[in-house]
Amino acid sequence: MSDNPALPVPPGPLEQTVAALASAHPGLRQTEPSKWGAPLADVRLTPQGTARFSWAGYEVHVIVGHEDHLDRDNPDSTALYREVRAHATLLVHRTAQVEEGIGHVEWEMTNPRADMAFPTAFAVAAADRANPRFAAAVLSTVAKALTYARLATEHAAAQAERAADEVRWESERPEGVSQRSWFKDKRAQQDAAAP
Repeated sequence: MSDNPALPVPPGPLEQTVAALASAHPGLRQTEPSKWGAPLADVRLTPQGTARFSWAGYEVHVIVGHEDHLDRDNPDSTALYREVRAHATLLVHRTAQVEEGIGHVEWEMTNPRADMAFPTAFAVAAADRANPRFAAAVLSTVAKALTYARLATEHAAAQAERAADEVRWESERPEGVSQRSWFKDKRAQQDAAAP
């Protein structure tokens, strides 16, 4: 028996990424191409280089590019990488409740797939799809796309609140007062009342 116990091997990039994803997005799973019971670390792509992940109502669409010389900082580099793009979407169910729009149309039509798309996340991955660093880069880009979705949702909520204020203020605007000065005064009042 050895007197020197073996030092634990630190987790690699893939293990670290999967652990962080499990904490930040519990229940995240790959839905396309699907493989029943496959671990999240087993990143799979369609022949077209796409994948889809699902979490809490969001779908993250992933596109992986072909091998390319992406190192723009070192033009002499012969290393090959792949560009990874991911964007989250969210199905908006309440659009079916909107009966009429503003203005004339010949007839209303229903949107069969009312998705809200969020900004695309970009990253560079190892070229070798069998390399654990490739899977780590794909999963990391999925996480970034979900973060963009959260940030965009917060921004959209604040913007919708501002728009609702302007609609309310317009209905309260006295005749003869310019919209611009009325909104400016209302915003100043709102800012003064804020904690």
